Amino acid sequence: MPLRRLTLHAVFLLCLAGFAATTAVVVAETSCYSASCATSCDPTPPVAISPLVESSDFPAATNDPVAFVDLNDGRGKYLIATQEGAILVWDGPSGSMLPDAFLDLRDDVGGPVLAGGERGLLALVVDPDYASNGLLYVFYTSADVGPGTTGDIVIASYERSAVDPDLGDPGSETRLLVIDHPAGNHNGGWLAFGPDGFLYISTGDGGGGCDSNQGINGDGQRINSLAGKMLRIDVRGIDGSATAPDDCGVSATGYTVPSDNPFTGMGMLSCDEVWALGLRNPFRFSFDRDNGDLYIGDVGQNKWEEINLKRAATPAPVNFGWVCREGCETSNNDESFCPTTGCPVDTGTSCEFPRASGFWDPVLCHYNGGWDSIMGGYRYRGVQVPSLAGDYLYGDAACGQIWKTDVLDPANPAAIAASCWASGYHGTYGFAEDSQGELYVVLGAQHRIDCIHNGDGCTWVGGAVFSDGFESGDTTAW
Repeated sequence: MPLRRLTLHAVFLLCLAGFAATTAVVVAETSCYSASCATSCDPTPPVAISPLVESSDFPAATNDPVAFVDLNDGRGKYLIATQEGAILVWDGPSGSMLPDAFLDLRDDVGGPVLAGGERGLLALVVDPDYASNGLLYVFYTSADVGPGTTGDIVIASYERSAVDPDLGDPGSETRLLVIDHPAGNHNGGWLAFGPDGFLYISTGDGGGGCDSNQGINGDGQRINSLAGKMLRIDVRGIDGSATAPDDCGVSATGYTVPSDNPFTGMGMLSCDEVWALGLRNPFRFSFDRDNGDLYIGDVGQNKWEEINLKRAATPAPVNFGWVCREGCETSNNDESFCPTTGCPVDTGTSCEFPRASGFWDPVLCHYNGGWDSIMGGYRYRGVQVPSLAGDYLYGDAACGQIWKTDVLDPANPAAIAASCWASGYHGTYGFAEDSQGELYVVLGAQHRIDCIHNGDGCTWVGGAVFSDGFESGDTTAW
């Protein structure tokens, strides 16, 4: 492995030089935000946020929701993944939780001993063809199932029960990826299908502080590591030219690598699954359903929390800079003091997309004073709240505020700006988007899920929504 790293150093520098030479540099007008979390803000009427799934709906031992997933199978039901490892079924028409868990993965994640902090069941996504194939995918950190396995990142698939659509088949697990990750923090932890039909996976760096290996050899900067990355794999067999997973020191099965992934064919120099790099702890990300742009919330070190953007029109790979950069400056700043050994000399503090060094700065960022764990959200593409049309909403678990963009032109990232939109949402573990583009706030620490609406309640939840926008069934405003 040391020889592999030494060789990669030269490859990395060549890659940076190539990115910088082929892409024009746009310098931002502004730098990172320094807005205080102490500033209070409230939704402007008629927008409202109301509890949808109450804390009392959750079983006591599994009440920290991390994901709210619309099954979109015509039955008005949703899956709720909890950090403790249970996947629950919430019935929209009745507004209640079903008594039996869809799947119980509490033993897999280590129960209450290990499922906490940054570990546990962290993400859930259903296959785009779930209604017909019953496939779903989970991201969790492993219990101790043998020497060196505690905390391993596991990406696995499951199937719906063949006899009861409200139950999963616990015996159907296929472990797609098992990634060694002994540190308890910086697991990343999200899954989403892109508009291309491939499965995207965000992983955190080697953990600890300032990345485990630091500088140019940090996990986030090494393309022969799956840590600190956005991964892209084919689990649906849609790329006829896809290749088998390479030998990247992990268990890999049940998928192929898209033929246009940027680092395929480099042998031991790279992990073919890598699609973007330079991330620290990308806990939540989303695709704009209208144009395929990717927004990534990357939890920061000691100074900056980031929202990064990869436009669909920008070729992969994109390097977001960690551990060499943090926010719109080097990570070796006056608060983080992260070593940047071997990194390109780049002391600029104006945001650039990309920089001359090849890195891409965040389009939105916040000073760590009160901001501590940024939660990437979604660009609103629903129809129920017209005043939010096209806005990107995001938050922070510690700050408890929800922010939204006032100016959002992905083609001009330097001009993107946001302001505080709602407060009092401490313990936000992420956001959710249903099949119609409506948005929800997943309040893990408050043990509930809220719905964003236009003042009349979430009247669409629980009804079958057809392509013309009309609903059938129970449309009670929860």
